[in-house]
Amino acid sequence: MRTFIILILYVLITILSIPLWLIEWIIRKFNPMASARIAQVIVKGVFHFVMWISGCKKTIVGIENIPLDTPVMYAANHRSFYDIILAYATVPNQTAFISKIEIKKMPCVAQWMVFLNCLFMDRGDVKQNLKVILEAIALIHAGFSVYIAPEGTRNATDILLPFKEGSMKIATKGNCPIIPVCFHDTEKIFENHLPWIHSGSIRIEYGKPINPAELDEKTRKHLGAHVRSVIQKMYDEGKDYKKH
Repeated sequence: MRTFIILILYVLITILSIPLWLIEWIIRKFNPMASARIAQVIVKGVFHFVMWISGCKKTIVGIENIPLDTPVMYAANHRSFYDIILAYATVPNQTAFISKIEIKKMPCVAQWMVFLNCLFMDRGDVKQNLKVILEAIALIHAGFSVYIAPEGTRNATDILLPFKEGSMKIATKGNCPIIPVCFHDTEKIFENHLPWIHSGSIRIEYGKPINPAELDEKTRKHLGAHVRSVIQKMYDEGKDYKKH
């Protein structure tokens, strides 16, 4: 039943979005930041509603660790499509997400992502990936935070995949802190029951900022591995959260 309600909601939102896209397009011509802020408010509200319909019982930890006076790079493990829903519903600053290029084929979703300044990465094209990283650095310099899943694909095991070191250039070249983000159990809402949506408890934890400039040279050289180890520790320490 939840799956059918979500599908109906998706169609309704697509229809209702058409006049909003026109308004967003006009605002974007004159004030891109204002357009992105309006889009994020709308997307946040929709994603909160989607989680409510899906029966998600949210646990949010460490939101106070996110600085609000500077852009950041969020680096997260990636377990489920619901990671993005939970993350966008909770990030407190203006954030552009880096997504796989296949999402551009999704009606409605792709257009809102454009208004949010999201970037689309083709995992099979190294040259295009570099271009996306450079565009992400430019977004940091323009005052936007950037969210990326450095594993490069969904992974619902207890061991994180290696992090793509190239993704760390967003923080080092953008001169911004990295916020480690850890998800638990988001795959239990959808992926574990394809194509059905089941209710359940999900958790997001925002870790303390990592400032690359404050790390020693050896750690900076393998920054992706360092950030991965931080998030792996967060995952290991938090996976029994439902028992507390």
